[in-house]
Amino acid sequence: MTGSEQDRKRIIMAACVGNFLEFYNFMAYAFFAPMIAKAFFPHSSGLAGLFDALITFGAGFFLRPLGAFCVGIYARRHGHQAALMLTFVIMAVGSLLLAATPPTGAIGIIAAFMIVLARMMQGFSDGGEVGPATAMLYDAAPPGKGGIISIMQYVTQILGMLVAVIFGLILSLVLSHDALYDWGWRVPFVIGVAILPFGFWLRRQIPAAHTTHHEPHPFGATLRLLITPKILLVFALIICGTITNYLRTFGVSYAIAVLHLPPGIAMFAMTIGLICGVTAVIAGMRIANRNPDPMRFVLWVSLIGTPLCMVYYGLSITYPGLWTQIGLNVTIFLSSGLLIAPVWRLLFDAIPDHSRAFIFGLVYAVAVSVFGGLTQPITVLLIARFHDAMVPAWMIGVLTPLSLLAYLGLRHLMKQGHRPSAFSPLPDRAL
Repeated sequence: MTGSEQDRKRIIMAACVGNFLEFYNFMAYAFFAPMIAKAFFPHSSGLAGLFDALITFGAGFFLRPLGAFCVGIYARRHGHQAALMLTFVIMAVGSLLLAATPPTGAIGIIAAFMIVLARMMQGFSDGGEVGPATAMLYDAAPPGKGGIISIMQYVTQILGMLVAVIFGLILSLVLSHDALYDWGWRVPFVIGVAILPFGFWLRRQIPAAHTTHHEPHPFGATLRLLITPKILLVFALIICGTITNYLRTFGVSYAIAVLHLPPGIAMFAMTIGLICGVTAVIAGMRIANRNPDPMRFVLWVSLIGTPLCMVYYGLSITYPGLWTQIGLNVTIFLSSGLLIAPVWRLLFDAIPDHSRAFIFGLVYAVAVSVFGGLTQPITVLLIARFHDAMVPAWMIGVLTPLSLLAYLGLRHLMKQGHRPSAFSPLPDRAL
């Protein structure tokens, strides 16, 4: 193996492991929202308590754009490695605060304020992480392979979610209900803090040649790119993907608070779904790698997967239990996972090389902060308002045609621009 190949693997591993740890810490909150609601919002009950906890969860999203903007500028001046080390420090402090804050019963309302502060720090860090990590993956890839390799950013997000929900499953099986709600939910956050030093060490191993930054594109010209048709369609795709993603990760809270299933069933079904999701993303990467323009594949998966998801939502409501929850989670994660690679490859290649970290980080953060932060609380409100547990299914049914329109529009613009890496097959060794 040549030195450059070793450096490439080291860079990709540093970006992926760091991104995994960031999203593990961030998403653990979503899976333990019902327990956190009891600890910090004890005066609310049922869906009202869950809503309070999810609004606090949303607080982490609202600072994502600020994190993307500030860390993006920092990365332009000091390089990707420095920016990613900064996000790690902020994430570590936020996670430690979340793990160590006493419940409301012990210190009063200040506990809720501390949780909000912890979530805001995590959101700022996470918003700043995505752009530089994605750009580092794209730049480290061999020529023409950046769009595929960059999808590892999303793979590590799913892996972070998977490990978080596995911890939830184990805790729900080995602890009593009272212990899980009293202190067990803190364990994943403590573990997340404990393994953060490994991420620090790994990111410090990035070769010196890759810690520097190129002369940045003029900042004013970069900002003007944000209102071009390509970037607006990228924004639309990310919005649709974000809402769908947080409808998927709502599955644990949905099963516990809406369908009144035990936490163990909810966690186990989500674990199976996430495993299928990781497998589907990898399969989708290989399909996108072999097919330079997988439009028909995207259409067929969307048109088959969406009705199946709606059917399984209906079954899970009519026959709530383990098997319907597994079927629902597997269907949702399989259909969306298969589409990640062809869709994300297209949108990564649509962003200019010179401003990828800043533009992708900011666009992604804005989309996720507004729509990711509000998706789950609004879903809870709609379920309570209309007394209809099918609300997530109707939302997916609306999102699918909108995302297809955005995909086809961006594909059309890319073909007009003749961007070669977006529609050129890659050798199998790229994966």
